Amino acid sequence: MRNVPRVLFCLLALMPAAFPQPRSAPPAAPAEKNPFDSPPDVEQGQRLFQTHCSYCHGTQGEGGRGADLTNGLYRHGSSDAELFLTVRNGILGTEMPAVRATNDEVWRLVAFVRKIGTAGLAEKAPGDGAAGKLIYEGKGGCVACHSINNVGGSLGPDLNGIGRRRGLKFLEESLTKPEADLPPNYRAIRVSTKSGQSYNGIRLNEDDLSVQLRDMTGNPRSVLKANIKEIRRDQPSLMPAYGSSLSAKELADVVAYLSSLRGEQ
Repeated sequence: MRNVPRVLFCLLALMPAAFPQPRSAPPAAPAEKNPFDSPPDVEQGQRLFQTHCSYCHGTQGEGGRGADLTNGLYRHGSSDAELFLTVRNGILGTEMPAVRATNDEVWRLVAFVRKIGTAGLAEKAPGDGAAGKLIYEGKGGCVACHSINNVGGSLGPDLNGIGRRRGLKFLEESLTKPEADLPPNYRAIRVSTKSGQSYNGIRLNEDDLSVQLRDMTGNPRSVLKANIKEIRRDQPSLMPAYGSSLSAKELADVVAYLSSLRGEQ
């Protein structure tokens, strides 16, 4: 009988585990409006972006291994609260992980992503956009490589909404110094074969056996490495620099046209 109290005590100690435990309260929903969207917050968000996000999304959010974040439209929602949850929790079933940062830091990341997705909306170009469109389609020859509304080539980036996500300074530098900020997916490659053929274009893929590229006519090509004499990757851009072929006014007009391409608002 001496052991009864001890056994009873043990049973009583174990009893709470047999009953459902109260669940912890779900995390509070994020604010609808970003509380950290001042210019200093955006600057901090940019630094955080370089640490947490640039490996996949590019230094300016232009994409790479991860999605392009500069178009201002996001698959899992574009509101401040939706962007917060995407960054905070990651995206299930994808390579996008939850970011290891405080909630305040996540809000600052959201502020920076917001900025790069709307960089051109606050600016008004001084040039003549209608005249720039004519140069784009004619003298500039831009249609051969770039597409707008599914019209044009594929050797260069699609320009739908470029005026929303890129500011005037960036657009001008893209015309005069195209190698300054070239997306990784559009870097040039030149492949020379042992039989004397040469292919110039943009690199699509490369493995142990072959190199795949899109040539200057827009056609995909695959070349076996056993047949390759030389591969040159020292040409950063297939796009010419227009600083010498267009006048200052013509450049301003083309920038104005590109800036007018705002996409969905």
